[in-house]
Amino acid sequence: MSQKPSSYPSSKLRLIDVVVTGFFIFTAVLGLYLFQQDLLRTFDMRDVEPAGTIVIRNNVVQRRHADRVLWDRIFVDSYVYPGDLIRAGDQSYATVDISSNEISLNENTIIRIQYVMDGSGTFQVELQEGNVSVTSGVDSTGIFLNLMGTQVHTASGTVLNATAGDEGISVEVSEGTAEFIQEGKAREISEGMMIAMDTQGVERIIPAIVVTRPSPNARFLKNQSEGLVINFAWNRINLNSDEKLRLQISDDPHFNRITLSLDDLDNYAQAALDAGQWYWRFLYEDTILRSGWLTIADSSGPTLVSPVNNSVFRYSNTPPQIRFQWEEKQNASRYFVEISDNPQNFANPYVRQTTANSLILSDLKEGTWYWRVRPVFPALFTGEVSYSSIGSFKIEKTADTSAPVIEVPEPVIAIRPEPVNTARPGAVIPLSGRGQQYTVTPGDTLGRIARQFYGDSLQWTRIAEANNIRNPDLIYPGQTFIIP
Repeated sequence: MSQKPSSYPSSKLRLIDVVVTGFFIFTAVLGLYLFQQDLLRTFDMRDVEPAGTIVIRNNVVQRRHADRVLWDRIFVDSYVYPGDLIRAGDQSYATVDISSNEISLNENTIIRIQYVMDGSGTFQVELQEGNVSVTSGVDSTGIFLNLMGTQVHTASGTVLNATAGDEGISVEVSEGTAEFIQEGKAREISEGMMIAMDTQGVERIIPAIVVTRPSPNARFLKNQSEGLVINFAWNRINLNSDEKLRLQISDDPHFNRITLSLDDLDNYAQAALDAGQWYWRFLYEDTILRSGWLTIADSSGPTLVSPVNNSVFRYSNTPPQIRFQWEEKQNASRYFVEISDNPQNFANPYVRQTTANSLILSDLKEGTWYWRVRPVFPALFTGEVSYSSIGSFKIEKTADTSAPVIEVPEPVIAIRPEPVNTARPGAVIPLSGRGQQYTVTPGDTLGRIARQFYGDSLQWTRIAEANNIRNPDLIYPGQTFIIP
């Protein structure tokens, strides 16, 4: 005799479907609620005085407002507020200006910005984990660092490096002085001194060095073709003078490619380096005593792209719109453009204007015009900056109704800056440990390049960040990009 199939399994499945559907609806509603709360807090933040501004950002740097659950990405010139958490991810870094104090976060670092609880309005930076460097400006009253409950107060003109982690804390002063405050007792740390403590607050006596030159995360400008000479100086801590050190410099943070190695060092060394980001470390035997990085930016005058030198713009009724473009300089924050009717006199030019990476003008009158461009770098960079060569073009009024006409001199190839390498457009060159180098072809966009290498056009931001591209719409054939 056949039995009637039980209806229990189908009922059970329907119950599971209801539970799963309800769970997903609840999750979606919760997500919308949290997003709404964050959005409302964003509106509320408009009336809050910011604590500082992001000056430099590289790769993945995020910020979470006080009492929020969501992290958001931040960019150069973004405000930060009291209560904010800021973190820099792997191979990322950022610098925050807080009351004329530059707080630089190295990779895998988290800080919280708070007010000091004394009613003075002074800010405190709590280092939760990682490594920061602090440069207090000469017009600053300094800043407080909270390192696992220990306070460090910088004076004006102080430069120091601080670390917090599983092994405890350490503070190294490269320049000026700082107060180290533990359990209400303060002691002064001056240039070349270091204090290291374990997680129990017990001072550690370990071999170390305090690097006084260059300053932590130093940034230099180089406007000459030869390498820039970088001076390294350091103070020994618990090391004898006969215990020689080794300095290694690499363009790779993992030191797979060591560019320069200097042995048998005492307290001073020099290295001539080209533009780029360089990582350095000091070793005693096989022990790394200190490591850091520095940036050298090419601050020579950029190559002028448009208008083409000696070109002629003709119009009949309305003066033409002229787009000024130039080769971008990595690390430059903006550009200073000068336009004059006299190549010998830029002291009082017709146009003197700062801009992001291009400029469009439509009010230039008839005549021959001369122009030049100078890159502008954040104040953290030290060194000299050069103007570009002087370009020229002519504007003429004509009765020809077919105007506007642009007359470009031959050869046209002269309007484009020379690429860094001689690769043909579309060429892909492997770069050891750094990804690939790609030469832009006509019709390329960052989205199209990202789709070619990553299979996803939305990954164009990776290319833009790696090459410091501020305007993704302004790329041209012959440019070479690093594809990380």
